[in-house]
This record gives sequence, C-alpha cells and structure tokens, in this order.
Amino acid sequence: MAKTDTNSILRYRYPSVQQDRRIPNERYPQQPPPDKLGPGTIEQLPTHGTYRGLLFDSRWKSKRAEILIRDGNRCVICNTQADLQVHHRQYHFIKADNQYKPPWDYPAHLMITLCKNCHVRGHNKFKIPILTL
Repeated sequence: MAKTDTNSILRYRYPSVQQDRRIPNERYPQQPPPDKLGPGTIEQLPTHGTYRGLLFDSRWKSKRAEILIRDGNRCVICNTQADLQVHHRQYHFIKADNQYKPPWDYPAHLMITLCKNCHVRGHNKFKIPILTL
C-alpha cells in the first residue's frame, strides 16, 4: 500500500450520488448558514459532489444513527455525550471506479463514535489507512 497524506483524498472524486435535490447553484444565491435554517430546510440545500455533501444524504444519517446507538451515544474514548461524530477507522478506494466508497457503505466495525475533541486529536496523531480495492 502506498504511503498517502491526508490531502491525497482530495485528488479522487467521491461517487456521484443520485439525488433529486441537485440543483444548479444559481437557484440558491446566498443561503444562510445551516444553523440558521428552519427544520427540514437542510434537505433542500444542494450538494456539490464533495465528501461533506454526502454527509447530508439520508443513507449516511441512518448509518450514523446506527453507530451512535451502538456506542451508547457516547465518545468511546472519553465517554462524553457532547459534539459526537462518527469516525471511519479506514477508507476504501475502489480502483476500478477511481473513487472512494460513500461513507454509508462501510461495515459498522470500521466506524466508531468520537467527540469532536477526540476526533481531531486522533487525526493529528494517526493517519487513517486507505485500502485500495
């Protein structure tokens, strides 16, 4: 496996996800930040094919909820319940498709619940392995 840095992920595209809400940007001139939106409006925001855009997909939300419940809605390192995030312990790059797996297609054992602080600290200490399939 070749040695990669964290910016190497940006060289490859993530899968183009079929979504009905994919609308050209000119339809959304200046969107307010997500924390200023009312309930349900986040689903109306366009995605732009990035990893961050995939995190708004209902399949990721479902997988994320599954992992949070499995881990008792607590960080597995410090046991806090604040600012929880789901961390991928490994990324899979599909060589034939020249893209990474979407975030919801990983098995549950490759994901853990971390608080924001432990997640950042972990990324600063360790590189996430990338498995080429």
